[in-house]
Amino acid sequence: MALSPNDQQRIEELAIRLVEHYGFKRPPIPVEKILSDPPEGLNSVDISDLSLVFGIGEHRYEYRMAMARLLYREICRASTNWEQSYPYSNEAARYFASSLLIPAQWVLKAAWRPLITLQQLSEDFQVPDYAMSSRLVQLGKRVKGM
Repeated sequence: MALSPNDQQRIEELAIRLVEHYGFKRPPIPVEKILSDPPEGLNSVDISDLSLVFGIGEHRYEYRMAMARLLYREICRASTNWEQSYPYSNEAARYFASSLLIPAQWVLKAAWRPLITLQQLSEDFQVPDYAMSSRLVQLGKRVKGM
């Protein structure tokens, strides 16, 4: 089931609030820090064994996407005592992961650099190429290598 534009907007706002809460100013977003030291009302998640679970995948930085999806699921689980409820689905978790690790304003600014490529943006934000490509499409932007 597709996310409604309203749900997408709420998830984007949630990601922005987290980025602002921690004072992050540039990529990559340290999702590990958010999981181990979450905002009040959320439980911390022991991430020490996560690398064993995710292993070395086919996509570099996939574990960062997985950790961001895990964070979203924790937010949904805690929604009874944390601000508001959010849609609980794999699609919503993927959308949140992209919104958090690839903040719209940051990537749109980075994509304006002359000769920037998809691979360079993926490295800068430490996300898989497919995630960066998908996020750029969501935002209506194209770069070399897409």
